[in-house]
Amino acid sequence: MIQPDRSDSTFIRGTAIFAAVVTACVYLLGLLLVGLTVSQVGEGADSTPMHQCRYTPNRPQDAQVLGHEVRLIPLNIMCRTTDGRLFNSQVVPAWLNPALAASFAATVVLMAGAVVQAHRRDTARWQAEDERNRESVPPNQ
Repeated sequence: MIQPDRSDSTFIRGTAIFAAVVTACVYLLGLLLVGLTVSQVGEGADSTPMHQCRYTPNRPQDAQVLGHEVRLIPLNIMCRTTDGRLFNSQVVPAWLNPALAASFAATVVLMAGAVVQAHRRDTARWQAEDERNRESVPPNQ
């Protein structure tokens, strides 16, 4: 009887879990950065609108900042000007959203691989069990 190999399935499943943990940690890091920045708005003199919106190098020329919007996917804080334009406050590092997307994609691919591997292992086990049951039944004569 052929036993299916479990080492491939365990490795893929473990790697998928690791990728999911990395995805969660990267997203939580971004949420922490956004949360700390937003929590400082309105706390003390000269705190509204956000400093990150007023003093960012990519602020449009001659634009007055009115407020901000928090976006969760992709994770960032967008600053709104009085004329309705939006620009990025650059609170979230530029590498964070691409890293988040890559780790999420890796998680999805590895989870799909783990499901396929588990299905193959179960199919092989069912076939081996079926073969063993056929050998134990005596032939009719």
